[in-house]
Amino acid sequence: MFNLLLQFTSKNFGDDPESQVRKNETMMSYFGVILYQIHVGVSGITSRTHIREYGKNIVNNSADNEDFNDDVADMVDDLSESLQDDEIETTSDLMQSLTDENETVEAIGEVFDTYMRNARNSESVDKFIRSIKKNVKYYHDLNEDGGLIGSLRYNEVSKDQLNELRTYMRDLHYLSKELFDKYGKEIG
Repeated sequence: MFNLLLQFTSKNFGDDPESQVRKNETMMSYFGVILYQIHVGVSGITSRTHIREYGKNIVNNSADNEDFNDDVADMVDDLSESLQDDEIETTSDLMQSLTDENETVEAIGEVFDTYMRNARNSESVDKFIRSIKKNVKYYHDLNEDGGLIGSLRYNEVSKDQLNELRTYMRDLHYLSKELFDKYGKEIG
């Protein structure tokens, strides 16, 4: 995987000092993405594919790369400092440290996923619409299944988790209304 990043960085960064700074920032962001992938269990061919997509969709686009680096810089620094403070000698130690820093690792992952989704969606309007349609179908199916997915039952969900779900659903409701209004204004 590191070789893939070297390929992307050698194509996208020159030898001048400013390019080297951006290259180092990209390497630190890459560190955060790899730790996120380790944390969520992405490995093998899937991991290689994610890194290729990271290079293609983020590193190759200098504006997105700089924005992504800026958005994750503080989180990656915090995670790096935390990991340096831990005595990591085994994979198990690393996994425990990542679990201890779950909030930071997940935040890096959310930023990464957002940039990747935006890059994929910007490829075409049809892909963007299909993505929205897929999400609508997901929420429709969720509603049809009584509000939970798969074999999950309400007795397995705590009150705190239900409140968290309600908060996200409320946010989704308000955001969807705002977007609905924006699209209506564009129609005119």
